[in-house]
Amino acid sequence: MKGLSLILTVALLVAIVPVHTWGTASAAPFVPIQEIQSNTTDGDASAYNGQTVTTAGVVTAVTGKGFFIQNGTGAWSGIYVYLGTTPDVSVGDYVQVTGTVKEYYGLTEISSVSNVTKLGTAPVPEPVVLKTGDVAQEQWESVLVEVRDVDVTNADLGYGEWEIDDGSGPVRVDDLMYKYTPTDGEHLYYVRGVVYYSYGNFKIEPRSEEDIGLQPEYIPISEIQSHTSDGDRSVYDGKVLRTRGVVTAVAKNYKGRWYVFIQNGTGAWSGICLYFGSTVPKYGDGTPISKGDLIEVTGSVDEYYGFTEISDITNVTKLGTAPVPEPVVLKTGDVAQEQWESVLVEVRDVIVTNPYLGYGEWEVDDGSGPVRIDDLFYDYTPEYSRYLYIRGPLMYSYGNYKIEPLGPEDIEPYIPRVKLVSFEVQPPLMKGIGKEFDLKVLNNGTLTENVRLVVVIGGKVVVNVTAEIEAGGEFEYSFYYTPNETGELPISVILYEANTGELLDIRNYLFDVKPNINAVSFGLTARYVNDYQAELSDLNALYANFTEVVNKLEEYGVKFDPKLAQKIEWINANYQTVEEEYALYLKFLHGAEKTGFYLPPMLHIRIALFTGEKVKAEILDILPVLQKALKEIEKELTPQPAPVQGNETATNQTVVSNQTASAVNVTITIPSVLIDASHNQYYVNKVGVNGLVENIKSDLGWDVEINYGPLTYDTLKDYDVVIILNPGNDLTDDEIVALREYVENGGGLILAGDWYKYVNPTLNKVLEGYGLAFEKTELMDDEDNSGRPYYPYVGVYNRDVPITKFIPDGWKMYYNGDTIAVSGNAVWVIRAFETSYAVDADGNVVHEKGTQPVVAAAVQVGKGRIVVYGSSKGFSDSYNGNYISTTWPFIKGALMWLVGEI
Repeated sequence: MKGLSLILTVALLVAIVPVHTWGTASAAPFVPIQEIQSNTTDGDASAYNGQTVTTAGVVTAVTGKGFFIQNGTGAWSGIYVYLGTTPDVSVGDYVQVTGTVKEYYGLTEISSVSNVTKLGTAPVPEPVVLKTGDVAQEQWESVLVEVRDVDVTNADLGYGEWEIDDGSGPVRVDDLMYKYTPTDGEHLYYVRGVVYYSYGNFKIEPRSEEDIGLQPEYIPISEIQSHTSDGDRSVYDGKVLRTRGVVTAVAKNYKGRWYVFIQNGTGAWSGICLYFGSTVPKYGDGTPISKGDLIEVTGSVDEYYGFTEISDITNVTKLGTAPVPEPVVLKTGDVAQEQWESVLVEVRDVIVTNPYLGYGEWEVDDGSGPVRIDDLFYDYTPEYSRYLYIRGPLMYSYGNYKIEPLGPEDIEPYIPRVKLVSFEVQPPLMKGIGKEFDLKVLNNGTLTENVRLVVVIGGKVVVNVTAEIEAGGEFEYSFYYTPNETGELPISVILYEANTGELLDIRNYLFDVKPNINAVSFGLTARYVNDYQAELSDLNALYANFTEVVNKLEEYGVKFDPKLAQKIEWINANYQTVEEEYALYLKFLHGAEKTGFYLPPMLHIRIALFTGEKVKAEILDILPVLQKALKEIEKELTPQPAPVQGNETATNQTVVSNQTASAVNVTITIPSVLIDASHNQYYVNKVGVNGLVENIKSDLGWDVEINYGPLTYDTLKDYDVVIILNPGNDLTDDEIVALREYVENGGGLILAGDWYKYVNPTLNKVLEGYGLAFEKTELMDDEDNSGRPYYPYVGVYNRDVPITKFIPDGWKMYYNGDTIAVSGNAVWVIRAFETSYAVDADGNVVHEKGTQPVVAAAVQVGKGRIVVYGSSKGFSDSYNGNYISTTWPFIKGALMWLVGEI
């Protein structure tokens, strides 16, 4: 998996030193919580019962006489620590505990505690979501769990206990830490807490009122949409709430993501989108959500790149059915407004003004201004120039409002009785060369039509003729036109009823006029020859040097990895092409000087030039690596002077290395980096990462490729480092599994986040259990920034890790992003300054000034390594390249550490 520039017989081992201080060493063996809990003698009692052990975990709950800790998540991950007095710990503390394992009436706990050491803080594990009927199991003892959508089936079991059921079977709730008095039949959104065992029963123990999910507040759709903080963002962004509406559409996009649109009434602010991701929209009983259903939904309001939607949906209830609101009929120029977001709208009698805007989008106009039509749910290419209506919910993405038709019923073309059926010209169009344009008009009507044909080219009428066309008949017409300029040539073909002036059909075309090849070939020949002589004058010498180095390495028995061998083969083959094409150029040049026809020599010198530039670039990329390898090998094999013994003088004596050329065990490879662009990464697809790519190639001499397909293990395993900047679209479960397998088998992974509004939660699924997590925060600094508090500088470096090797002292880096939670064996690499702090989506301060939040961290996992950074912007070409210019010393160190070169 790893690709070292030169692999000899020496292996370099680099270990990360944990940042936590473990305090006084204990004689008690360290035993993970899972080991204590899952190893039982009778299905209940721990095999460690009565033994003194040391273990560690994150505090998840605190009682009056002890606390619960958890190591990771899942089965067997929690245990209760009994002190007998009020603990001096808090939820979120990462602690080490030494004590005796004890089975207290069926509850496995640690008591007789001799030491509790706070090692730092860490994210509290997310509750394990279970059915109520599955909670009462030994494996969930002391684990933080959550049950959802439950009814209170017995409000008073005595001693502060009560019972809930989600239909899968009952479970008890107790008041060990928090007392809640329910009512029979009460419906709760969720109940969470640690699982406790006493008096023969497993019980969920809520910690506070936040663990009892009373129904969220009901907010009408119009209130969610119309109340904004900046004219766009809903004031309810990030809030869990309930709302109601009639389902106007259930749609799946081309990436398999599901959307449900609902409306409460009609008109402005009446619609909102429900985002279900890859989950098929269904009710709790498995019945699919359908158009016309009147529903109540519970979820979190999310401003997704400017589009207000409800995501993280936990409950959908069908209240009945209702008529689907009719589309709001709007002028095209009035559609692109926030008030119509997710509302079913319709535009009428529109003309296609641009049939191809890219990415499946096109533009129509009814004369009041253009609006975009998109293909998110229905892939349609406009075949006609005029449409009677186009309808669909209005969405917002990439800075534009777009109507999203759901199917063929949402697009009604205007099919004229007399229409243009073809308009053709033999390509290419060239400046100064006349071409024949042929068109055909068909009368689909039942009467003879008197038609006027008008052709407008470049704003000028070049054809204006009339023709009488019988019913079912055709009219063919040809004309010549000579373009006088190169570039885009707009042509409109318009059909009118000759007597009344009625518009029958209109088609718009855009042709590309090329320069006259015969006129430009002479100039291009001279240009290419000059470039060849200027840029490739050293190619022959460079290739000779390259060939000599390769031959020497092969004589020493060096092996090249398959990728490098393929590059060498490519260079040899294409250098031969350059030689052949240059010879053909010279051959045809003689004839061109007599005839003036320079196209043949121009084509050959062009191929020689462009191929030669690629060959030169490839040689310059890999030659330094080959030369370095040769130098080290020859140094190993060079005979050394014999040592002088006593007063003797060595004369003509040498010590010959035991290694011979045939005994050299050398493999040469060039590390390769894969940058993912398949998940709608803003900073890759929109801003660009050209600076990053160029730095990797020029500074390190490594290979870089961009990925546009799914992330599978078979794809990832061929690369030494994979870089994933903050995804716009979620990583799938299969991709998360593939990434974890890649790292644990020796791969190097860089993950970069974003500030709280955009950081993708699936990144943390990749990191689960590795001691690293992106926090939903934004780093701020009112004093040390590049113009705004949310553009702080960072620059506190951990010099105990090799990653910071290339960062100069006093170096400041531009930053815009979130903070990193570090625990376990992970280490911090970069922290913010003393003046920095971090806030969440509600503006609450999460990390105060002076805490120096972590923005970069690293961890060794299995055979592989991970580096995380809180800002994807830092890898991009943002701010005219200022971000990548300041972060490159860090990125360079991270890359070299990931492949084991430092």
